[in-house]
Amino acid sequence: MTLPAPTSRGYAGEVDLSRMQALVRDAWRQYGPRVECTVGDLDWRLYRRATVEPGANIRLWEAGETLVGFAWFLPNGDLDILVHPREHCASVAAEMVAWGEARLRASGDTEVHGRPLHVWALASNEPLSRALRVTGLHPTSACYLHLFRELDVPLDAPPLPRGFHVRAVAGPSEAAARAAVHRVAFGSERVSTEVYARLMHGARHYRPEFDVVAVAPRGEFAAMALGWLDPDNLVGELEPVGTAPAYRGLGLARAVSHEALRLLRVAGARSAVIYALPDNEASVTLYASLGFREFDRNVGFVRPPP
Repeated sequence: MTLPAPTSRGYAGEVDLSRMQALVRDAWRQYGPRVECTVGDLDWRLYRRATVEPGANIRLWEAGETLVGFAWFLPNGDLDILVHPREHCASVAAEMVAWGEARLRASGDTEVHGRPLHVWALASNEPLSRALRVTGLHPTSACYLHLFRELDVPLDAPPLPRGFHVRAVAGPSEAAARAAVHRVAFGSERVSTEVYARLMHGARHYRPEFDVVAVAPRGEFAAMALGWLDPDNLVGELEPVGTAPAYRGLGLARAVSHEALRLLRVAGARSAVIYALPDNEASVTLYASLGFREFDRNVGFVRPPP
């Protein structure tokens, strides 16, 4: 059956999130890990800050009643896109880019002023890359490494410094401590106690048993790794991973990542993905030590200056 030409509209709430996550799951079933995001990514993006404004920053493209794609504008000028089936890329990419450029012009709170819109596409997604080129965008050297590993063989648990231990968070009662280690690890005030409590309560793929922390001898959280599970495709993800500056160099990021992967494997995950910037040597080295290998790159496309 031939679908009608796609039309677009703004995000309208939790029902749309369910449909977006279903589209991601369907794409994973067809392409395996060669998909721009996971279901956990959508939860993390929606709940990781107090002011996401999904109604203004997420747009859906539908062919009749069938969702075929969505675009998500981020405050730093990024535009994340997922289209499935990929045959629709040619018919929706230009509108997605035009909408993203309009959002960038209208946004008064961009984190990087003067930065052109960066539209992201996996190197392996030739239909989307080709459609972006047709709109006049060119690929740049900016990219995220997409790293992957099977979970068929467990990793040996790394040693911990004396007095430290690794465990999952107890739940909402530890929202303040969990948010605090995130803020200090990333040098950002974005994840407040209220934001993290809302994530714990509202994100449908959040599970406290995959939210792993390293606890220092005096009881404070020193490092963290947040795991996400797609139970349909049996794939796990770590996003984000971080260590408080005072505790770096002790192997804690590896320890919490290992434990999160172990718990995901126990829950049924057969593989796992993680993303890294290629110039972040510490992250790339850490993930390689955990058995992750590059399988794809998410490439930034921009419109050349006139």
